[in-house]
Amino acid sequence: MAIKILFCIYSIFLVAEMVGNAQGFESDALAGYSYQKVNSVENMSLEQKISLILVPTGHRADGSMVYSGLSKNNAGFWKEYKVLNITEGFRTSDSDVPFPDCRAIQNINDYRMKSILRDDLIKYLSDNNARGVLASSSFLFESFSYPSSWLNGSNSYALWLFSDVRDVFLSIPVTWLPDKLFSGNEPLSIIPSQKNDSNVFSPWVDHSGGSDIHFEKRIRQGTLFLTSDYESDFTRLVRAYRNKMLIEDDLDEGCRKILDTLGKSGKQKNFTTEKQITCWLKEYARRRTFEEGIHLFKRRESPFLPSDLRNISIKLVSDIADSLASSFISMAENHYTITVADSARADYVFWLYGNKPLTGPNLKTRAQKIRNENPDAEIALFLGDPCNYFEKNTIPESVDAVFTGTSNWSVVWEYLSQAVFSGINTEKASPREYWLKGIRPLSVRTQKSRLKFGVPEEVAMRTDSLLKIDTLMWEAIKEKAIPGGQVLVARDGVVVWNKAYGNHTYKGNRKVAQSDIYDLASITKIAATLPSLMKLYDQKRWSLSDTLGAFFPEVDTTDKASITIRDILLHESGLVSYIPFYLDAIDKEKLKGSLFSRRFSWLYNIKLDDYVYLNRTVSYREDVFQKFRDQVFSVPVADKLYMNKHYLDTMFVSIITSPLRRTHDYLYSDVGFYFLGEMVHRLSGKPLNYFAAENFFEPLGMINTSFLPLNHFDKERIVPTENDKAFRKQLLHGWVHDPGAAMMGGVAGHAGLFSNAGDVAKMMQMFLNDGRYGGKEYLNASTVELFTKRYNGTNRRGLGFDKPEPDTSKVSPASRLVSSSSFGHSGFTGTLAWADPENGIIYVFLSNRVHPDQYNKKLIENNYRTRIQDIVYHSIIRKKNDD
Repeated sequence: MAIKILFCIYSIFLVAEMVGNAQGFESDALAGYSYQKVNSVENMSLEQKISLILVPTGHRADGSMVYSGLSKNNAGFWKEYKVLNITEGFRTSDSDVPFPDCRAIQNINDYRMKSILRDDLIKYLSDNNARGVLASSSFLFESFSYPSSWLNGSNSYALWLFSDVRDVFLSIPVTWLPDKLFSGNEPLSIIPSQKNDSNVFSPWVDHSGGSDIHFEKRIRQGTLFLTSDYESDFTRLVRAYRNKMLIEDDLDEGCRKILDTLGKSGKQKNFTTEKQITCWLKEYARRRTFEEGIHLFKRRESPFLPSDLRNISIKLVSDIADSLASSFISMAENHYTITVADSARADYVFWLYGNKPLTGPNLKTRAQKIRNENPDAEIALFLGDPCNYFEKNTIPESVDAVFTGTSNWSVVWEYLSQAVFSGINTEKASPREYWLKGIRPLSVRTQKSRLKFGVPEEVAMRTDSLLKIDTLMWEAIKEKAIPGGQVLVARDGVVVWNKAYGNHTYKGNRKVAQSDIYDLASITKIAATLPSLMKLYDQKRWSLSDTLGAFFPEVDTTDKASITIRDILLHESGLVSYIPFYLDAIDKEKLKGSLFSRRFSWLYNIKLDDYVYLNRTVSYREDVFQKFRDQVFSVPVADKLYMNKHYLDTMFVSIITSPLRRTHDYLYSDVGFYFLGEMVHRLSGKPLNYFAAENFFEPLGMINTSFLPLNHFDKERIVPTENDKAFRKQLLHGWVHDPGAAMMGGVAGHAGLFSNAGDVAKMMQMFLNDGRYGGKEYLNASTVELFTKRYNGTNRRGLGFDKPEPDTSKVSPASRLVSSSSFGHSGFTGTLAWADPENGIIYVFLSNRVHPDQYNKKLIENNYRTRIQDIVYHSIIRKKNDD
């Protein structure tokens, strides 16, 4: 999938402050000396020279270097010369995403992306008075200090420094100090010293790596040496030079070159560009860099997980820090449920590794234990930072797949989590990724097939524009239009906005979480009933011209027999909008007075709507409802309220005997979808809830979606709707709000489905993908097109799907900015799901606006749902010649 990005061209003007010459060192002042006092090598002691060439690898999360074991004779040259070690990336205060590590940056080929990263880094260094960075030799800058050949190599680094020339960085080559230097394991030749008559051992060559490292040659070139044990290496180098095992003249020559480069370097001030890089664009560039460093290695060319997620179990084995594991799990649970119990049986095991050193014995021992505990499972090993282990090693025998990143930041673990669920692409490892040489032949290219979780800028949208959603949502909550809600926005298969707002109720006892579950109301029609019917349509089990009589013999002798399925889907059947079945079950003998009044009074004190009040003495027939369940009263309607199962027949009789309008023009009707929900049952042999779950919810990974949610989820996760004073006399918490659906046992073709925004987005993305998701085909593309297009010129609707209203004098269910090809549906409880093929946009809004009373219409009156949708469309970055 092509990523749409709008880039600005930034011009960078570097204002350099040259390091002036300063007075020389005091001969005995070895502690606390400053780099500004360096004049010449002749003024430096041996300890100072060695301190100059040694660079500690220890650093803090912000990149600042850390010295350990400093003494009076070893103050640490780079302690005061402010350079940052960014080889593994570093954290900045202006972004939640760290600046990427060098290996990740090495994978970026897009010069525009590199330009953003470069400007981002320079701006940060300038703002923090840093003079340069320790990074890889293949980095974001070009060097004019040393020949490029000196900076090449798989393990080569460079110290990059500001210069006094615009857009030019100076560089000093850096490499690792050989571990075996003077260890006694390598022979040394005795040669005369050029400085005096004494003999010295020289030269020393490290043969342990892929190529020889001539230590003294690198010293003369002016190379800096990395050390993970600064104090020990400092001590042994001092001893080596004092004992004439190394030539100090070579050290002097190298130090002069280093000091010469330092003398030409400067400190940036007043960094400017023609246009500032927004923090959102910086975050996108950083994220994309980490993302492109993710790889999958398998012995078979295929994704690790199946396209159909139905009936699989996934277990997590974590050998990494809890915070990193939490990042991985949180992202994974956008796609599927992850089990962390050690004893759980699993089809797939996700093994996160990183706490122990990455060595063959460590991996083999742990891998074998995991295999013994899960003999039949597919095991994937995840490594945030594989170090150099796979430079010479391949996939462990007990492991089926390996996912690698480039560093151990939490964002890397999030992308690893997305990769295993095919939320992002993975590319084959490139030859320049030398650290993966041993498993490069097993690298697998996979295509993104599920929703990705990213940032707006990667799909040409503006974060700062989308922030207005926050303002409008908090306004809606403040105005008590809703207690809280969820808003999700996706474009081109990338979720760019997924937030939860407010609380479950106005009491504020529980904040809304992204995984919390809402009553979708009429979104049930397009998220359960329609896809089920469309699948049966693909199987040629019915046609649009079929009549109700073909599937419901009960209506053969009624005026409903000739109604076609097409008529019902278009809401042109002539059926009434709804039937208040519960009112027919009122015990009229106990009712004092009439049922309704247009005015409030002590008797009519139950408000149903504006100027509609229900009699307080209303009660229901004991032959229809009771408080406990038995074989007859087996239909659950609410908490401790059960309906006589035979009353379902009475309800159906009410439907088939309901009045039919003579003209079958457009009139929205729930009643027709009672037929359609039952039609799925009769054609498939399975109730709607089972058929939809088996064929859509489960394979799609809609783990937060179901009818009858109390049978599947903790009650605390379900957002309550109305405090129903008219019918069920209780707060509806986990029970469907729609009275008719409730009397159907919670499962109906028009209402009853519960879900969260993330799961609804999966269904809508499947529609946008022409019936495909996760690599699996759910519906024929032609069927999706047929049902989602506007069907005729007299009715705005598609087949079951709502469409934007073309007549601007009429109310539209969606923003006026959506395309005519868009489709979706709203729900009475305060919900809206909409997909736009032309713009690639999915918009999901979930709320419980009917809490505590359904007559609260502020959400509708103030158009909060469509106004937020307006914000979504205004955030799209368009080309200048676009309309």
